[in-house]
Formats: sequence, structure tokens, C-alpha cells
Amino acid sequence: MQNYVAYHQFATLPNGRKVVIRFLNGRDRAALIQFFQAAPKEDLQFCKEDVKNPRVVDYWLKAENAQRIMALVAEDLAAKKIVASLNLYRGQHAALNVGEIHQILVARPFQGLGLGSLILDQLIDLTAKANFHWLKVEVITELKNVIKAFQSRGFKVRATLEDYFRDLQGATYDVVLMMRNLLKEEDDF
Repeated sequence: MQNYVAYHQFATLPNGRKVVIRFLNGRDRAALIQFFQAAPKEDLQFCKEDVKNPRVVDYWLKAENAQRIMALVAEDLAAKKIVASLNLYRGQHAALNVGEIHQILVARPFQGLGLGSLILDQLIDLTAKANFHWLKVEVITELKNVIKAFQSRGFKVRATLEDYFRDLQGATYDVVLMMRNLLKEEDDF
């Protein structure tokens, strides 16, 4: 895996705010918990984990999970606050070469500025360097702009799963399974 301490990517957003995208580390625990606590429940309803539960953040930070979980955050440099989070779980055994994106969450004031795309681009680069072969993500079919964003980064819809996700009120939603091949064309078989 990548050097967790040395990896930092700086960016300036269209509104002039400067952010750094980096790996989550133990010093981020309180800030990440605060980030999730402040997020509206509508933004969290399709996360695969209860990110408002501090135990979830603790699980991500455990040293024994470092090879399985790749967690990135974007920090607003002026405010010194986490403003975006992305988590990827590496498959195990036969699926060791597959990474599954569990959630991308961007704070409301930073949505629509391309930060989600920036953090996704960093993830794609990092996973390619870490010898992943595939990335996969499940997206609610109604989120057309999110599907387009993934498609613009090489993800393809592989299946539609009917009534796959359920919201907090019990309503079900269709989901598209999207995948991106990270192998070079000449490595395909």
C-alpha cells in the first residue's frame, strides 16, 4: 500500500478554497466524527455503514485494517476541517484485486465544486498503483449526476439490482452496479 504519511494532494476549488486530499489517520478521529455528525441524514441514507457511529471510524483506524480499508479525506486548509471522505474496502481471498467504494461524502458547502470528483480521481490513481484490478460501486439509479460522474471516470454499468437499497423509512431503491477496470489494455485476458 501507499505511504500513508507522505501522500498529500493539494487542490484549489472553483470557489478559491484550498484543500488537501490525504489518507485518514489517527489524529483525524474527532474531526471525522464531527464531520459525519454534522452531515444531513439525507446525505448519509445510502452509506453502507452507520458513519454517525464513532465505532465505525474506530474500525477504519485500526492498524489491522490498514491493508483492507483505504480511507481518504479532504481537509479545508483555511478552516482545518474535514470536508469530504471516501472509503474503499479491498476484497479478500479470490477478490483481493477488487476494491469496493463504500461511500463518498462531501460537506454541503463543498458540493458542486468538483471535490467528490477530485477525491475519486485520487482513489483511482492510488488503487492502480496498489495493483488493484477492479473498482466497483453501487449507485442509486435516481442519482443520474453521480452515475455520470463515475462514467466519466471509466466506470461502466454492469447490472441493475432491483429494490437493492432501503432508506431509513423502509422505501426500496434500484441500484446500478458500476465497475472500472484498472488493468492496462494489453494486460486484459
